[in-house]
Amino acid sequence: MVARRNLHILCVVFGLWKSVRSQKPLTCSWTEDDERDPALELMKYDVGDGPQETWVYVEPDITSFYQGDAPANTKVTPVFKGFQGKFINLGRDTVDLWWEATLGGTKHIMRRHQGFTASGTATFPGHSFVFTPIDDKEKILTRLIVKSYPENLYVYDPYIVEGDPQQTAANLEVLSSDDRAKYEHWRKTLSFHEQYRNFTGRSYLANYLRDPPMHFMWRADYFGQTHWVETRETHFKTVPEDKSLLEPILSHGSKRALKDSEPRMLHEYRDGASTMNLTLKVLSCAPRAFEIENFLSRQEVEHIVQLASGVDLKLSSTGDITGHKETPKELQTDSRRTRTSYNSWVPREKSPIIDAIYRRAADVMRIDEALLRHRSDHTEWTNLTSTKPLAEQLQLVHYGPGQEYTAHHDFGFSRIDDQFQGARFGTLLLYLNEGMTGGETSFPRWSNAETFHELSIKPEVGKAVLFYSQLPDGNLDDVSQ
Repeated sequence: MVARRNLHILCVVFGLWKSVRSQKPLTCSWTEDDERDPALELMKYDVGDGPQETWVYVEPDITSFYQGDAPANTKVTPVFKGFQGKFINLGRDTVDLWWEATLGGTKHIMRRHQGFTASGTATFPGHSFVFTPIDDKEKILTRLIVKSYPENLYVYDPYIVEGDPQQTAANLEVLSSDDRAKYEHWRKTLSFHEQYRNFTGRSYLANYLRDPPMHFMWRADYFGQTHWVETRETHFKTVPEDKSLLEPILSHGSKRALKDSEPRMLHEYRDGASTMNLTLKVLSCAPRAFEIENFLSRQEVEHIVQLASGVDLKLSSTGDITGHKETPKELQTDSRRTRTSYNSWVPREKSPIIDAIYRRAADVMRIDEALLRHRSDHTEWTNLTSTKPLAEQLQLVHYGPGQEYTAHHDFGFSRIDDQFQGARFGTLLLYLNEGMTGGETSFPRWSNAETFHELSIKPEVGKAVLFYSQLPDGNLDDVSQ
């Protein structure tokens, strides 16, 4: 049973993956004149293929976030010192990554790494990680001591012998042509990372070279900046008593499309207006985070809560708890958890009201709603290879007293040969209750000139928070932690 009282927080989360441009502009405050983000600068680089150039994100001066009226001229250094550590196995053999509680002390398994793969975890300066063979955790292949931000990348390379190019070349001879291509791709990624970091002041967490996001991305030029979106998915003011009207949606593909001239589903139970406006207000410029008041009506919130009473909430898991058969037993059973909430999943087709919320979310993010459900074909989106949704099911999360999700990133890391590098693009968080002690969504590393403490967003019924896990140049945003 889901409780809704003080000290409990209930919320739902949309996760949006990959990158595809929306097909038709929606009526909103954005104009075509805003095509290129002003934070993008042209960087020249060379990873061994000759001089090239690309647009990269450079965080603007902090005074611009205050429209020139900053309380200080320098960015405050946050008290929180954590950041994303990216650990890379440049060898062809599978190895294990461990975290040492103390240097040389007890090891805790983090991830089993196949050849030429990477993984990430939130970490702090001074943390110690080791790579070992999968059959001998006491044999240290390399020990990696975490430095300070922006030193995000930590590499195990079994082939390079410093100062001996001939031996290095001999070591690389054991690789097949396919493995050698992966290795060289990683070396180019690391070379680009160094040049990118020197130019922008942050690490390159993607693989060389990731395309810019093709989803629309709202600008966050200064605190308090507002954008507005018009949507036909107006609020439900009442929920049908006839439960047959709330049965799961069975139609599929193009049958789900609604023309602008067609009434919305269950329109007689909604606000009488044909459209409504939603306003996005910038809470943070880096990372880009926005609040949207009254995204959900009270009746919609109650509908979701009622659905929650009929689903099985389980202890939340994170990406590192994979359960795959090749995963070390210690990782499958490890009791150290960064997430202690309970969650479940609600499919978009669960009811017409949930479907309407997805359509409203698509309007707010300026993405074709068809991309958030199964489609009949992908001929309109030629860079997609699947007709499956690009968004996850709606995740229902319940936090009880003392439960939390410690500092983390929503994005993950792709394989080096993944052309599209699918990763979490944005998250839309919806609050279903308020009045509790705690329960804020916090960004501990937001850029500002006022406080070294986190930006905390207070839960309010029906409010939405949108934040991006990527940057306009396609890099993954470390400060979205």
